[in-house]
Amino acid sequence: MKTSHIVMLLLVAVIAVGAAGCKNDTSASAGKTVAYSSPGDSNGWFLAFSSELKKEAEKRGYSLSVTHAASNTAKQLADVEDIVAQKPDFLILGPKDTKASADALRTAKEAGVTVIIVNRDIDGKHPDDYITKIYSDFEWIGEKMAQAVAEAFPAERKKIRIVELHGTLGSANTTGMSKGIRNVVDKDPRMELVRSQPGNFQRDVAMAAMENIIQSGVEFDAVICHYDDEAMGVIQALMRKGRKMGNNPSEGEIIIVGNGGTTVGLEAVKAGRYHKIISVSPYYADKVFDAIEAHKSGKKLDPYIRVEDIVIDKNNVDEHMARGF
Repeated sequence: MKTSHIVMLLLVAVIAVGAAGCKNDTSASAGKTVAYSSPGDSNGWFLAFSSELKKEAEKRGYSLSVTHAASNTAKQLADVEDIVAQKPDFLILGPKDTKASADALRTAKEAGVTVIIVNRDIDGKHPDDYITKIYSDFEWIGEKMAQAVAEAFPAERKKIRIVELHGTLGSANTTGMSKGIRNVVDKDPRMELVRSQPGNFQRDVAMAAMENIIQSGVEFDAVICHYDDEAMGVIQALMRKGRKMGNNPSEGEIIIVGNGGTTVGLEAVKAGRYHKIISVSPYYADKVFDAIEAHKSGKKLDPYIRVEDIVIDKNNVDEHMARGF
């Protein structure tokens, strides 16, 4: 009986130690599961941003899962439903559409999953629907693109005719850049938007649009693109038609300005075909995880955290080549 009693005590002790170990493992991993719902697909920007998130998550000891909506709002909403069913501690949401993607906020809220908005804006209420939003100031980017065009022409130039190839309609980055461009154009009597057509952030779409514009006989002096891939399509279309592009409008060169920071975009700037890029940085995973950890520690986050962007041209392109995506 005495031996049996000792054995029983030992078993109880082992179970208690095991339970304590499980408890410690659970507490160590609490708040460490994160999911990212990306609106994009094979676009270099989204791949770079996803890669940065994975690196930062691993560095800080978080478990991260990633889904790509392939530029399809319905798929993104389905992705978010699948994500929240797994009960992650945080959902990093890159909205495909300002309005339509807002249903994802409701889905996450009902599941009790904390949301951080990235990449672009969404219709929602802070802090009820999300704890913060982190992305570039797209209106500022639009203004900088238009200013870059204005500054490329001599002050005595009486007319600057501009084509805009914009991104996908309904996305907040498209809306913001278009507004910023018009903020500048509307105040400069020399500047006129002669065409605004979708490029949908894609090279082939932009190239076809540019070819149609050239074929229509519309005269233009500059092209503003909402993304580097669109600018590459424009350059191809102009080259096919024997048109010149570069940095000197006095010699009949078309001024092409865009936003991005892709490797091919930077190479085009270096080659003198692409006048200026206003960067839209995918390198802010540290800000995202800083926000997560600040929230976990009980700190109140600002509704919007801005990602800083820069102007890249022939004078500083070499120092940014390594950051191309």
